[in-house]
Amino acid sequence: MSGRLLDTVPLNSLTGVGAAQSSKLAKIGLHTVQDLLLHLPLRYEDRTHLYPIGELLPGIYATVEGEVLNCNITFGGRRMMTCQISDGSGILTMRFFNFNAAMKNSLATGRRVLAYGEAKRGKYGAEMIHPEYR
Repeated sequence: MSGRLLDTVPLNSLTGVGAAQSSKLAKIGLHTVQDLLLHLPLRYEDRTHLYPIGELLPGIYATVEGEVLNCNITFGGRRMMTCQISDGSGILTMRFFNFNAAMKNSLATGRRVLAYGEAKRGKYGAEMIHPEYR
């Protein structure tokens, strides 16, 4: 491959890229080594920085850590589970419209959780709708 321009080197000339893999790459528009090198992600989400709940601003995507204060299921127009967590600087409400018993059990009172999602201003302060959590 030495001396050849990367935009002329087909992907199937690389070790480990056979006909099947080359076909899959072609479906997403990758035909040459240059195409592969310039295939960049659409965005990058930094989930390593923990934000204090009290400093959340509406519209930002943030990771927060807190202790579950309570978790309730309400039945107003549609079924909804709301869980409140606190890290000492504020309280965040997490809202879930699609949930099951396992989710409810995993968000037991007193448990510490990490949650990632878009912060919004809700009726009672900061909230996230369907955040990813663990």
